[in-house]
Amino acid sequence: MQQKNSIINQLNESQKQAVLECNSNLLIIAGAGSGKTKTLTHKIAYILQESYAKPGEILAITFTNKAANEMKERIANLIGDKAKYMWIGTFHSIALRVLRNEGIKPTIYDSKDQENLIKSILKRFNVDQKKYTPKIILSKISLHKLNMEKPADLDDTTPYDKLVKRVYKTYEEELEKASAVDFDNIIIKTIELLQNNEEIKEKYSKRFKYIFIDEYQDTNYPQYLFVRLLYNGKNRVCAVGDEDQSIYSFRGAKVENIMRFDKEYDNCKIIKLTKNYRSTQEILNVANILISKNSFRNEKTLYSDKIGGKITIKELPTDSDEADFIAQNILKLQSEGESLNDIAVLYRTNYQSRIFEESLIRNSIPYSIIGSKKFLERKEVKDILSYLKLLLNPKDNVSFLRAVNSHPMGIGKALVGKITEYAQNLNISMFEASEELIKNNSLTKKQLNTLSKFLNTFKSIDMNSTVDKIIDTIMEKSGYKNYLAEKFDYDRISNVDELKNAGDLSNLEVFLDSLSLLDYSDDLDKSAELVKLMTIHAAKGLEFNTVFVVGLEEGLFPNENLKRNELDIEEERRLFYVAITRAKTNLFITHAQFRRKNNQYTPSKPSRFLEEIRSKEQKEIKRGVKVYHSVYGKGMVLSKEDKILTINFEHNGIKKVLTKDRNLTVI
Repeated sequence: MQQKNSIINQLNESQKQAVLECNSNLLIIAGAGSGKTKTLTHKIAYILQESYAKPGEILAITFTNKAANEMKERIANLIGDKAKYMWIGTFHSIALRVLRNEGIKPTIYDSKDQENLIKSILKRFNVDQKKYTPKIILSKISLHKLNMEKPADLDDTTPYDKLVKRVYKTYEEELEKASAVDFDNIIIKTIELLQNNEEIKEKYSKRFKYIFIDEYQDTNYPQYLFVRLLYNGKNRVCAVGDEDQSIYSFRGAKVENIMRFDKEYDNCKIIKLTKNYRSTQEILNVANILISKNSFRNEKTLYSDKIGGKITIKELPTDSDEADFIAQNILKLQSEGESLNDIAVLYRTNYQSRIFEESLIRNSIPYSIIGSKKFLERKEVKDILSYLKLLLNPKDNVSFLRAVNSHPMGIGKALVGKITEYAQNLNISMFEASEELIKNNSLTKKQLNTLSKFLNTFKSIDMNSTVDKIIDTIMEKSGYKNYLAEKFDYDRISNVDELKNAGDLSNLEVFLDSLSLLDYSDDLDKSAELVKLMTIHAAKGLEFNTVFVVGLEEGLFPNENLKRNELDIEEERRLFYVAITRAKTNLFITHAQFRRKNNQYTPSKPSRFLEEIRSKEQKEIKRGVKVYHSVYGKGMVLSKEDKILTINFEHNGIKKVLTKDRNLTVI
């Protein structure tokens, strides 16, 4: 009994209830800052400790590598090394692991690879790429994939529909030829594998006795379907999430998934975690009032033991004044001992950052923007990765084109055009076409020499070498290192060297997989004192002592492009709720009377959300109502006389408090 208690003795009653419920499907509705990761990791540890399942029979799915790694570490701290035998990872990494296990080993195309492939298809179809940009076409294709729609399922009533359908069909054919998948297809291919092979489906559904999904409110339709296919009625599914923090519908996330979970999975119990360990009660009061305006949600009210939060709602004359107000308050906080690392400025859209950056620079306040250009997006890194991908999969035409165009080596447009035409005519890869053209002596002497040199780079590589040595060989043999050195571009050479620190160097396939599935959930640099600027979407999952939420104006927040119906407004409201609940102690909410647009100031109207958070709690406080007081805890109203409430508190007995006591919340 003592060992069992060691797993749950630090949990509150709701968390304990969630951990101990192991015989039912379970939906844990975890409010912001309510310790959902702690609950989830302790539940897994408890299942292992009580021998309900072995480590290899547990599957835990997250949305970021950071969350997956944190989960692994926490479980290992609770139960030791056996945690490493569990399947813990992101949706994409778990799906890819299933594919690899079943002998399917595709190359993974990142967004740039996808864009280059679409460009080549549009060029082949003589499409004006200024009118129909590859990014827009890709976005449209991805949307269809999120609805599990294939090219044959699409309408072709308009010329644009016909183009998308044709490009989508060709795009999928080219991926198939190249033995490649894009991010959407990693999960879709896994779904198709499970749907089309009952034996494989049964193998995995029998294997996993317990399936955990973190941040379930963020799942899209393919992710929902993937989990559903792993459920066989005998294993148990535990989803953890909060519909009040569902803010990714633009990525295909469906808040309906969490709202109907108990109807999808039989014998399902729902447990709510409402005690917040992050924010003061004053901040939670504002958050609770705001989110109560949403109708599509599970009823809950967050409460906290912490009091003393400071909330400032400030209207400024212009957006410049707003930026200066924030800079001055940051300086004031810094003089009072606040770390710049614990201060964040959150905005609705990326372009808003500029005016705040200017003010911070003028006031000599160091800052960083979370979500700026990433390491793997740098040209030299992507160039070398194209060589590595092509080495592993010679059918990968996108990587072939990137590699041959990575630096001047004498392979011009004419030769590339000849290779492309030859490959298309024979329905073979560009690498194979290059080998055939050399073998058939179908090239000029110069073309023969340059193309042979390019192909020899790959032939000179020992595939049994470690990845760092393979990279060194590519840099030397391809001439890429000399190309950078001649330009004195040593920073870019250093970036390629840094690539060697990015993953497992013992195996090229594992190395490329790990990079392809890399996310940037851990962008925060704690080594330097910097104020963090970011969109509210980027702030999801983070917390700061002081948070500035800026630009609370109609058209900006809620965003003018997302006011089509009440469901859109509810998502915008959830976004504001997420912003508010990032703050621990200090919350500043600002808006401007006039905002510069097209080089002139135009009047702004305060956001409807400001009026909502200023309004009083809608629930009437009367006899029998349950309440929470940040000083006295939980209690029940015994009577109400004028402005005085008599409340029986669970741990503090009968007290009299004012109805307008800001520490009092209805629960």
